[in-house]
Amino acid sequence: MEIVEAIKKLNKIIKVNEWSEKDSDNFVFDSFCELFLHLDDNKKVELILELVERYLWVSYNEYQTSIVKAFESIEISKLISLKKIYLFPIIKPEDTRKIKSSHNLIYLIKGVKRLMKKYNRINFEIINQFETLKDAKFHLNCDEALFLVDDYLGSGETLEACLFEIKQNKTITNSKIVVILIASQNEIFEKIESEGISIYTNYRLRKGISDYNFSPALEEKKDLMIEMEKMIPGGSHFSLGYKQSEGLITLIRTPDNTFPIFWKQHRKGGKKFDAPFSREELIES
Repeated sequence: MEIVEAIKKLNKIIKVNEWSEKDSDNFVFDSFCELFLHLDDNKKVELILELVERYLWVSYNEYQTSIVKAFESIEISKLISLKKIYLFPIIKPEDTRKIKSSHNLIYLIKGVKRLMKKYNRINFEIINQFETLKDAKFHLNCDEALFLVDDYLGSGETLEACLFEIKQNKTITNSKIVVILIASQNEIFEKIESEGISIYTNYRLRKGISDYNFSPALEEKKDLMIEMEKMIPGGSHFSLGYKQSEGLITLIRTPDNTFPIFWKQHRKGGKKFDAPFSREELIES
């Protein structure tokens, strides 16, 4: 594919995905164009464009609408008996004192509760410490539930660690837990659901290559991506995305589950170039 043709297709994708309405669209466009110039194989350019068509970009300005939709998707039958919902961020125990995206999202939820008509008669209470949930005095009444909140579920490691810590309180059972997300990798979504935990998300994402291709195209495209990762300093540590998640998503910050070619700087001729959805430089206002 000629570079001019590739840029035309990129422009079309940006228009269809309405990325031109986002504040950093010029940065993203320029970074993709730079990347195309540095790829030595037309098949690599074609693969990047194929993945960009599937890419989900959720800016902070879209968080309110997205999380409200996720809350509103819960069946009224599961809410009718509730009088109180405890909101807790999906974090690892070692991150308790750090400010994570899940903390910010919880306070956003508190602020937009008035927009969620199903919850008018239900009180929300925020809990930030594992110690509160693990305390022997804490238990969930029949008219209470624990909502675990985050913007994105990638490999599921953080949620697994969070659940392990919470369940040290034996009164907190799967039936009393609800997981609320803006987006989730579908594989992890199905795993959590199979464990009997209610989970709701605005977007369910399939693996960018594996879930869209069959052999021999599957192996060929993975090999092309791994070849591209050789341009990235340290790219092998996140090959095909953390835990090979093959993610295609950017939120406030691009998760490392996303293919690193989209968020880690690549190097050509001894010079480093920004990634389209850089975890460091891309800022949404």
